[in-house]
Amino acid sequence: MVNNINGQIQKLSQIEQAQKIKQNIAKNTNVTAPSFRQFLEQKVSEAKEEIRFSSHAEKRLNSRNIQMTPEIMNRLQNAVAKAKEKGAQETLMIFENFSLIVSVKNNTVITAIDNQGMKENVFTNIDSAVFA
Repeated sequence: MVNNINGQIQKLSQIEQAQKIKQNIAKNTNVTAPSFRQFLEQKVSEAKEEIRFSSHAEKRLNSRNIQMTPEIMNRLQNAVAKAKEKGAQETLMIFENFSLIVSVKNNTVITAIDNQGMKENVFTNIDSAVFA
């Protein structure tokens, strides 16, 4: 009889422990994780803000030996943001030693021109210029 009571107490203790574990799991899963839709919208938003380079721009950067350092990328992102605020679509971004033509609406660098290429050149199909 005593063994039976001890066995019952042990089973109750195990049930209580199981319930506590279940409650802890429920608490941890109630942490508001973003839904798939929220996660996807966040990633799409981040991708929209990321500056991309067209294959043509990449070729021009390489052939003209223009290096895109983290500092220049930061300046470019700031310049694109300013142009976007003003409603620009296609912008000439002017740096010290080179310039870029950027599709602001698509966050895409279209082409790159070094200072030598800037001389006596006419830029068409742009609606703004930013000194970056």
